[in-house]
Amino acid sequence: MAEKKRFVNPYNFIPFEGNIDKRISRETAYAKKSELLSGWLNVELTTRTPLIIPDGAHPRYWDTKKNKYVEDKNMEEREDSFHREYDFFRSPDGIPTIPGSELRGMLRSVYEIVTNSCVPFLLDEKPISRRVPVYGALCHHGLLAYENDHWVLYKATIVKKEAANGIYVNEKDGCVYANGKKLPYKNGEYVEELGWVQYNIPVNKSEYSIRFLKKENEIVKKWEIRNNEPYRALLSALNRDGAGSGGNSNKIPNKNLCDALEKAKSGDKNLVPVYYMSVTRIKENGDDEVLVYLSNSSIGRIAQKRKWNDIMGDYVPCSSTDELCPACLLFGTTNGKGLKGRVQVTDATPDNVEKLTYEKHTLDILSTPRTSAFEFYLRKPTDNATFWNFDFYGEMKKYTLANGKEINRIEYYDLPEATPRGRKMYWHSEPAKDSTPNNMNNTVEAVNGCFNFKIYFEEITQKQLNTLIWIISLGENKKDGTKLHKLGHARPLGYGSVKLQVVSQNVRKPMFNKENGNIEVELEHKSHDELNIPSRLNAGSEAEKCLLNLADFNYIPKNIPVMYPREKRKDEDNIYTWFANNRKNPKYVKTLPEPDDKYVTLLGSWNERLEGKVKFYDSNKNFGIIIGQNKQEYSIKCDEKFNPNLKAQQLRKNAKVSFEPYELKNGKLVANKCRAEEN
Repeated sequence: MAEKKRFVNPYNFIPFEGNIDKRISRETAYAKKSELLSGWLNVELTTRTPLIIPDGAHPRYWDTKKNKYVEDKNMEEREDSFHREYDFFRSPDGIPTIPGSELRGMLRSVYEIVTNSCVPFLLDEKPISRRVPVYGALCHHGLLAYENDHWVLYKATIVKKEAANGIYVNEKDGCVYANGKKLPYKNGEYVEELGWVQYNIPVNKSEYSIRFLKKENEIVKKWEIRNNEPYRALLSALNRDGAGSGGNSNKIPNKNLCDALEKAKSGDKNLVPVYYMSVTRIKENGDDEVLVYLSNSSIGRIAQKRKWNDIMGDYVPCSSTDELCPACLLFGTTNGKGLKGRVQVTDATPDNVEKLTYEKHTLDILSTPRTSAFEFYLRKPTDNATFWNFDFYGEMKKYTLANGKEINRIEYYDLPEATPRGRKMYWHSEPAKDSTPNNMNNTVEAVNGCFNFKIYFEEITQKQLNTLIWIISLGENKKDGTKLHKLGHARPLGYGSVKLQVVSQNVRKPMFNKENGNIEVELEHKSHDELNIPSRLNAGSEAEKCLLNLADFNYIPKNIPVMYPREKRKDEDNIYTWFANNRKNPKYVKTLPEPDDKYVTLLGSWNERLEGKVKFYDSNKNFGIIIGQNKQEYSIKCDEKFNPNLKAQQLRKNAKVSFEPYELKNGKLVANKCRAEEN
């Protein structure tokens, strides 16, 4: 068992606070014209960790095998074959610049938090698909049919079951074998005298189990005429599990089941073997509604019923200019008829371009948000819940059988008001170590230094201006403050921590000149020292308290790594193993700590990277020795198993390197994933 160590997940969530207090029209909000303010704020931005704003329109391509840049007019068709490099974004005259749109988006996000505003952008409306944990398996077998313009799910009984041992998928041809012989039947087809073939497709291993099903006369669920919900749900789960995907070892069994589903839909008298579970939902009128979830395997994916609009409730985007939340009133909205914002943010330009410093970093691969991680993204509905999603939750119950034996079984319950954790925000930390260049990750240019920009406001209230100034400074309007914003690319890896301070405030005051009868504009100027910014806007706000914790650069102790969850498996560590292990025992599912908990850490295990120097390297023998920081010796060679991207010329004597220590079965230590570091 690998030693467990403490870490902090890169992101956490600012909780929603009840409902949006009141949505009002712009006419009501800005009714007192004489009290509205116009002007601008001068703001200074100082980087605390390197800032990355990639110029995505002008990548360069690096061939890691030939060690040179590639120039090709048709690169768009081949770009996945090469490593990509991006410079920092620059103005037309070549000056490093932070686009005003980036700054505006960052500030709006914080304004939404402190004003309890809507979530302006929701994820798409595709079915939300989640995998059922091992302990929450879909234990029922069914046969899905399309009859007389209705989808019908019949109960099924097992006629015959093949033993799991000896049944496996051959990853070379994607076919399934039993004891070395290719099986003569496909997933979803009918075999005479045996029944309908049903594979139980594995999640993280290669062994399959196979059953033959017979249809019972009892109907589990009959959908309304031409309601294609079961078809869409099952197809979504199959596609997410790799049906037809070239890199997935389950591609053939999944594709075969997809074919069986299409045959049924086209009118062929075909049955589709499925795993299913049902949950009873009590409707608003008091009637019961049975919800049925279909999947291709017992621990496969299920598509949920609720959409993001249902899930977000009161926090859905504002859709009418007659009912606007505080953030949409100030920053505007594109929904409905649309509303122009009353705040404009200029591009940020360097205070002194000569003082900027530049770095190149090769980043780890960053993936899209995984809302299927229910233990992180969704609040636990009850203390005894073992599994939960946006539709239902499960609790482990004890049952006594007729023979007196006690068993544990998951019972599922409707979850009418699933609660998302809140608004996502990243912790501050020191930047992660660089990765090794390959065709999956990127190398980017990062900048350190000081920038200036302006925020123009047009006819806003004093309260809005005060809130705007507070969210810029986070209640700490000084250059060496610790309350920072996160900006730009690679924020989960520690990049983009920036400090903002309001340098001055300028408000235009229209005045009537009695002498000449004209309306003139006077400028009311407040310097940095004249601005009175409170440390808290609302001392009773839990969201604001969590925001300030996450914004504090010193909140996480320096000896605690900020990283995605990782768990060792066969000397490799990865995120998938951590989440898989977390869902094995329903009694010990770890959820994400709250941002204001006493301890915000989780436990995991991962391979530490060591630093060292090359003692010697013989290129003819492809062998050398590295002396680690722990004074131990590690053998090193360039090969596909341990160091596929390492070049012999990088291993000159006394060259600085970093690596993961790896112990062979004979006890010898080798350097794995070795990387040359700049001297």
